[in-house]
Amino acid sequence: MATPENILFNALKHHRGFICRQLQTANVTSLQSLGNSQMDIYFGSLDLDALFKEVITLIPTDDEASYLAWLNGGYKEITLSDTSRWVLLHGTEPGKYIHLHPARYSPHSLRVKATILKTAMAIIIANAEPDLDTVNHIRRSISLSPVKSLEQCEHLWEVLEMLHV
Repeated sequence: MATPENILFNALKHHRGFICRQLQTANVTSLQSLGNSQMDIYFGSLDLDALFKEVITLIPTDDEASYLAWLNGGYKEITLSDTSRWVLLHGTEPGKYIHLHPARYSPHSLRVKATILKTAMAIIIANAEPDLDTVNHIRRSISLSPVKSLEQCEHLWEVLEMLHV
């Protein structure tokens, strides 16, 4: 039977609760692992344990071979108890054959550019007031280009609000 240990899930890119806990001890250099693409961050009420338990109950297979046959060479989308939608793929790490991430534009999720998430996390880590000079200083410190005005930072404010629970 599949277990939570079989799930490949990057919580730093996809789970607000995990991200918020990491911010308590994170440093700016750890933000580079977020890459440069877009991601969907789940901000619903399910913690990681509850999330994984629900996912496992919705997979009608017991082992990797039958899981792969169920995926039929592609992916499956499932809906959890809180109406959030999740995508299941084939995991590529040994023993972690269930690759999980939030579906695009799923309920209880926010689509975020990595550069915006890095900026928001760096602002929180620095415990800084996000005025234009501070935002640009922080962005330069994490190798991002400066912004011309705070008006163009609408998505940054949305991410900061999501992370300040």
